Amino acid sequence: MNQILDYNPNKNSGNGKAKSSKVVTVFSIILAIFAICLLIGGAYGMYKNNKNNANASQNHTEAKITLEQEETTAKIKVSHDKAIEKIAYSWDSGRESSIKGNGESSMEADVTLLVGTHNLLVKVIDVDGYETTFEKEITSQNGEDKVAPVITVTPTTEAKIKISAEDETAIDYVTYRWNDGEEERVDVSDNKGKIEFEIDVLKGQNDLYVIAVDKNSNTTHEEASFTGVTKPEVLITIAADKKSAEVVCKHENGIKEITLTINGKDYVVDNINPDDSKEVTIQVTEDYLVEGTNTIKVKAVSVDNTKTEAEEEIKQDEAQIDVSIEKSADKPEVAVAKIKTEAGIKELKLNVNGMDYIVTLLEENMKETSIDEIPLEEGENTIKIVVTDLNDAKKEVEEKITR
Repeated sequence: MNQILDYNPNKNSGNGKAKSSKVVTVFSIILAIFAICLLIGGAYGMYKNNKNNANASQNHTEAKITLEQEETTAKIKVSHDKAIEKIAYSWDSGRESSIKGNGESSMEADVTLLVGTHNLLVKVIDVDGYETTFEKEITSQNGEDKVAPVITVTPTTEAKIKISAEDETAIDYVTYRWNDGEEERVDVSDNKGKIEFEIDVLKGQNDLYVIAVDKNSNTTHEEASFTGVTKPEVLITIAADKKSAEVVCKHENGIKEITLTINGKDYVVDNINPDDSKEVTIQVTEDYLVEGTNTIKVKAVSVDNTKTEAEEEIKQDEAQIDVSIEKSADKPEVAVAKIKTEAGIKELKLNVNGMDYIVTLLEENMKETSIDEIPLEEGENTIKIVVTDLNDAKKEVEEKITR
C-alpha cells in the first residue's frame, strides 16, 4: 500500500531536460562555426575578385582612332592591341550605326558626310567590352543633306503673319493652308537657303499649317493658331467745291475712338454712341478749313483696339479774281480800282484809311466793275478792297498811294 502511495511518473524528468539543453548548445555552436566559414569564404571571394579586376584594369588599353576626311566621306581607322568587337558611330547624338569586327585588332569604316557642320561621335568596343570614344566636329560642303528646314511663324501686325523657312542647303518650296482650306504653294528659285513672305490673317480663330521642303526632300511641319481681327475702314470724301469734307469710320464690332487732325490741330470725337458705333460719320465744315491747302488726318480705333490712319489733302482752286488799285491819271486827288472775276461778283467792300464804304453793284452776277474817284488825302493813303465771288471765294488787296 505504501509503495502505491509513493508512485510518481515524473520523478526522473530533471535528467531529460539537461540532456536536451546539451544538444541545443552543440547545435548552436555548429551553426556559428558554419556561419563563420561562410563569411570567411565570401570575404576571400570578394578579395580575389577585386584583385582580378585590378589586374584586369591594369591590363586595359585604349584603341587608337583616327579620322581622314575626304570629299563626301570620312574614313575611320582603328588599331588596338586586342581584337575589336565593333565600331559604332552617330551624327549629332542621333541614331547609332555599328560595324561588327572580324576578330582582328585593326578596322576601317567609311562614313558618308553630312552637308554643313555636324558632330561625329565614334565608339570602339574591344572583345573585353572596354570602350574607347572619339569625337570631332566636321564641316563639309558635300555629302548628304539629312537636316530638315526650320520654320518660323511670326505675327507682324493685327492682320499679317510672316512665314520664314530656312535650310542649311536650299529650300525647294513652302506650302500653307488655313484650317481645312486649299493649300497654297510658294516655290523658291536660285537655290536660296531662306525664304520669307507675309500672308493675311483670317478673321476669328483659325489654325495655320505650314510645310517646308528642301532640295533633298527633307520636310518640316509647323502649325499654330491665330485669332484674326480687322482694322477699321476710314473714308474721307472731299466736297466738290473743296470747302468741306465728310469722314466715315466703320468697323464690324464698333468704333471706340476717332481723332481728327486738321492742319496740325487735333480734334477728338468724344460723343460716339457705343450702341451705334459700327459706322460713324463726321462733317468737316468750312469753319475748320483755311484758304489754299488743307490737310485732314483721321485715326480710328475699334473696340478690338485695332486702328487705321488715313490722310487727305484739300487743294482749293485759287479764285480767278483780279483787283488793281492806282492813282487816277487825270485827277491826282482820287484813285481808281478795277475788279474782274471769272465766277461773277457777289460782294464788294472798300476801306480807305480805316473807313468803310458801301459799294453798290449795278447789276447781279456781273463779272467785272470799277470804282472811280476814291478820295485821297494829303500824304499816304491806305486803300483795301475785299472781293467775294459767287463761289464764295475771297480775295483781299491792299495798296498804299501817296497824294
